[in-house]
Amino acid sequence: MLHLYNVKRSEDGLSYTFTTRFNITYKLALTTYLLGEVNAFSLSLYPESEPQQVDYWIKNTVIKIIGDILAKDSNVIFYVCDSEDEREDQRHKVFEYWFVKASVGYTYIKKYNYCITSENGYNLNSSILYNADNYLENYTIDEFKIALGMS
Repeated sequence: MLHLYNVKRSEDGLSYTFTTRFNITYKLALTTYLLGEVNAFSLSLYPESEPQQVDYWIKNTVIKIIGDILAKDSNVIFYVCDSEDEREDQRHKVFEYWFVKASVGYTYIKKYNYCITSENGYNLNSSILYNADNYLENYTIDEFKIALGMS
């Protein structure tokens, strides 16, 4: 059985908070964006303080939240790994690992990775997650790439 944290969902459904066994509160925030004609959620995960140890319950909890959101076949989630502290590649590897783990229990989740290099030489690692039954898959991916190319 997977260990999960108790999650509090906001009334508008756009943020989720949980506190770890190490007393660090996390906020998973969703922001709505249009990708062409498709409504999509941008995902951000914020700890209130820097964790000092690995906590796999966080992975399990975030995967459950994402899996529940993507159970609706029209929902789309994307993220761009923050490069402000030059740890974007490390974040991307963590999210790749999380996706591999998520795909075992949530077989309907598909992912497309996209990476561009910024004018400053930083890799902008990004991914879009969607339900395998989403009939707008190709259109959504194309619009995602267009949106990132404009930044």
